[in-house]
Amino acid sequence: MRRTGLAPLLFNLIAVYVLWGSTAPAIRVAVATLPPFEMAGIRFLIAGGLLWAFVRWRGVLLPTPREWGGAAMAGITLLALGNGVFAWSLQYLPSSVGALFFSLSPFFMALFAFVLYRERLSVLGAFGLTLGFAGLVYLVAPSGASSLPLAPTVAGVFSALAWGLGSMLQRRYAARDLVQSSAMQMLAASGTLLALGVLTGERITVPAMTPHALMAVGYLIGFGSIVGYSCYLWLMRNVSTTLASTYAYVNPIVAIALAVTLLHEPLTPRIVVSGIVIVCGVALMMLAPKPAPVVVAALASQACEPAGSS
Repeated sequence: MRRTGLAPLLFNLIAVYVLWGSTAPAIRVAVATLPPFEMAGIRFLIAGGLLWAFVRWRGVLLPTPREWGGAAMAGITLLALGNGVFAWSLQYLPSSVGALFFSLSPFFMALFAFVLYRERLSVLGAFGLTLGFAGLVYLVAPSGASSLPLAPTVAGVFSALAWGLGSMLQRRYAARDLVQSSAMQMLAASGTLLALGVLTGERITVPAMTPHALMAVGYLIGFGSIVGYSCYLWLMRNVSTTLASTYAYVNPIVAIALAVTLLHEPLTPRIVVSGIVIVCGVALMMLAPKPAPVVVAALASQACEPAGSS
């Protein structure tokens, strides 16, 4: 067991809350003209390459074949099947609605955390999780679930499942160095995404590379991938799944705020009420006592190091 201070915990939580909340609108802007799998593949190739160069400059030991295998497994599940499929769904869904579907990931994370690590929720934590999900359901209701296109809706749910599974896999198979682990996962996922783009007939053309699309991709590379994803991996190594997964309730609030102000998506009273319910759910999950035996961390003072991270 290792200890972590309040300052790094809050920094990484806030970074994931805010930066990842802004990625759904950014992806929506990017895929308005760019093909989703190729866009995501290039995004992770550049971000992973930059991080790889950084760790080589730092003199970090090269990863072992076993670490590469684990990084490929986790990265492909998280970033190709999770983020890549999510980007595909945002061609057809508003960014706010897409963010809500992706926010189903805590349920899958909790399921896989129990299966892989026997990590359980307290009663209060389970109530907070349920309350947050109720807020999400209430939030998406005005759009009418029956009016949403079937394939993107299924893809949104699938991406959340893949993200939940990948989050648990990277706990077990992550490389010793956090930044190197991020780079390896991104590089592994980029090859898969680019291959998916070829198989589905995607092709990036010059007219598709609009200033808005290129700015969105640049933002995703710098803040969504390099900063945001590294902060997420830090959380997955140092705090409980319950606390790490609370991003999925805060991200939609950030995504909706940006979608309303920048993309001119509608804001309704129901969205405001749902936001309050979601934040209450997050608070309950963070304040819930952590039952034993589980992989847990006290918010301000301590964290358990997951198996396989040494």
